[in-house]
Amino acid sequence: MTLDHFRDVDLHAPLQRIEFLDEDLFPMRNVSLVAAREGVGKTTLLTHLLWQVTRPPGIGRFMGRAVRHGGVLYINTDAPDDGESRGVRYWLEQHRNAFPDGRMELVRVLEPNEHGLLQNSFDELIPFVLERDIIAVVLDSFMASFPGVNPNKQSAVMGPMVALRELATATGAAVIVTDHLPKAQAGERDGARGVTGSVAKMAQVRAVHILTVEDASVEGHDVLRWQVQKASYAPSRYAFGVEVVREGGGDVDILSIELHDLPDGKSSTRTSLASMAVMRHVERSAGHWVRYGDLVKVAMQAGALKERAAKDAVRSAVQTLLVEGKVEESTLSERGAPKAYRVTSALPECLELLESV
Repeated sequence: MTLDHFRDVDLHAPLQRIEFLDEDLFPMRNVSLVAAREGVGKTTLLTHLLWQVTRPPGIGRFMGRAVRHGGVLYINTDAPDDGESRGVRYWLEQHRNAFPDGRMELVRVLEPNEHGLLQNSFDELIPFVLERDIIAVVLDSFMASFPGVNPNKQSAVMGPMVALRELATATGAAVIVTDHLPKAQAGERDGARGVTGSVAKMAQVRAVHILTVEDASVEGHDVLRWQVQKASYAPSRYAFGVEVVREGGGDVDILSIELHDLPDGKSSTRTSLASMAVMRHVERSAGHWVRYGDLVKVAMQAGALKERAAKDAVRSAVQTLLVEGKVEESTLSERGAPKAYRVTSALPECLELLESV
C-alpha cells in the first residue's frame, strides 16, 4: 500500500541532534515565543541577542550563554510605515557601542510593504534567509504580522503558526516571535495565564519565554523576570532576573545585560495558589476524570477567588498541563457535555519543578 498523505517514520534511524542558537533557550529549526506586556523590553533584549550573534565566532554571549555566529534578520511589522525602523536601529547602535566587534553587515532589517504578512511573504522570506546564511530570525510581533487573525481561535491561529514552522524547518534558523500577555486580573501576576490567545500558539512552538517586571527591586536593581515557561528540548519551568544597565550620557548609551538571582520565598499571588491547588487536585484523582466545574470550586476555595477569577486560574493551570502533555482532555457524555481532565504519570515531576520556581 502506498501512503500519499503520511510519512512512515524509520524508528531505527538515528535521531537528529537538537542544536540551539544559544545553549538552551532558542532551538534551531524551530519556533520560539517571547511574550511580555508592552514597553517591558522585548526589543532591547532581542536586538542584543542578534547583535551577539554577529560578533566573532566563540565570542558572543546572551544571558551568560554562548551563541552561534552568523547572519541575523529582524522583521519589524510593529514599525511605523516609514521604512526606517528607527526603534530597532536605535537599539542596534547602543549594542554596537557596547560591543564594537559585532558586524552590522550581518544584520538585515525588513518591514512589510503591506499591513501584516501574507503567504507569499513567507515564499519570499525562505530564499532570502537561505541565500544570506541567516541563522536567527526575530518576528516582531505576532499581532502586527497577522492583523486579520483572531488570536483566540485555534482554527485562525494554526495558519500563521504552520507558516512560521515551515520558515524554521526550511531554513534551519531559530525563529523567535514576540507576542503579548493578557492584562492581569485582580490578585494575579503578569504572565500567569500565558500568552495572549489560543493555546495553539504555545502548543505549536518548542519554547515559550515570558518577560515581566518584578514587583520590587532586587537588591536595589530594577530587574525583569525571564520565565522559561516551556522548553521541549531543554529544562523549563524556571526563572532568572535580567537587568539592562545603561552607561554614558551621550546620544547613544552603552548597554550591558546583567543577570540576577530572584529572591527566594516570594509570596505567591492568590491566582497562582489557586492554579497550584488545581494541579494538586488533578494529581490526587489518580487517573480518574475530573470535571471542569469541580476544578473551578477548588480554585475558588484555595485562592479565595470569585468565580470569574477562579475560571481564569483553572484555564491557566489546564493550559500549562495540556501544552506540556501532563493531562488529557475529554468531553463527558453527560448533560451539558462538560469538559474533564485526567492526569498522566508525568504530573508529579511538573509540580516539583513548579514549586522550585
